[in-house]
Amino acid sequence: MPSEKTWQQWLERLYNLRRDKGGDHERPHKAILLIAILDLFDRGILCHNQVAFSPELLKTFERYFEVVRRNDDWTAIDDPFCHLVDDGFWQVLAKSGHRPLSEAGDSSRLPSMRVLRETYGRFDDDLWTSIVTYAQCRRQLRDALIARYFPAHREELDTILGIQNSLPSALRDDPPGRDAAFRHTILEIYDHRCAACGIRVRVDDHLSLVVAAHLTPYKVSRSDRPDNGLALCPNHHWAMESFLIAPCPDEGHKAGIWRVRAGLDVQAEGQRDLAALEKRPVILPNEEKFLPAIEGLKWREDHLNVR
Repeated sequence: MPSEKTWQQWLERLYNLRRDKGGDHERPHKAILLIAILDLFDRGILCHNQVAFSPELLKTFERYFEVVRRNDDWTAIDDPFCHLVDDGFWQVLAKSGHRPLSEAGDSSRLPSMRVLRETYGRFDDDLWTSIVTYAQCRRQLRDALIARYFPAHREELDTILGIQNSLPSALRDDPPGRDAAFRHTILEIYDHRCAACGIRVRVDDHLSLVVAAHLTPYKVSRSDRPDNGLALCPNHHWAMESFLIAPCPDEGHKAGIWRVRAGLDVQAEGQRDLAALEKRPVILPNEEKFLPAIEGLKWREDHLNVR
């Protein structure tokens, strides 16, 4: 079974799949393809590290895709099947001769469907041997992919997958590296800068002052989507989790504004600094698609003055 370090390394990559950056929408194709492939392994249709570009894969992909698609999403499996190569853990090989169909960074021209039917996909050896070969790990990986990309569709996807959700969310068996993967994603999105005060102290890739905080807590939302997170310095993270401050919706600011709990003493040292956040805009992430979700901002607003 994989170690926590192994899980963390792979989830950091899988939480940051390279996708279409246009507009304010993360395209779902690659994540849905991975979920469909995991399904085929669980059903015994796939047994080896050779994922055929088959009618069964297409049917399974389309079934899940219809659950999560938006109106401008096109149902095209050839695109993610080939472009997953760019993420560095997937190869597309010709059945004849087992030669790579394309290299990472060179998948812009899609082969025809006729050519793709004579190929198969293959996972990186480490991802295959450490995670995909284990049924429990596949379940954990599937749950992590849903938490990152499709938390709003969890019930529908779980129903299709035949997963029984009798356990409370807090007792679900998450992969051990999930928190670290979420942190890595959020810190990159906010460039290691606190969304409240703007402080940025980064020594290297592993040492940064800020932490990643969920807007709607994970045990409530089971969502690791970037729009359910903020990067915060330890002081403002503690203050938000103590319900002293909250990022709240505001029509004039895309990422919302900070509101402060009633009763803070503006004359008292420390409290004065927190009170000064009142109505300040939340610092923006580096892409509009990762703006704080309105439901997360509302959750924080609703809980600000009830404690």
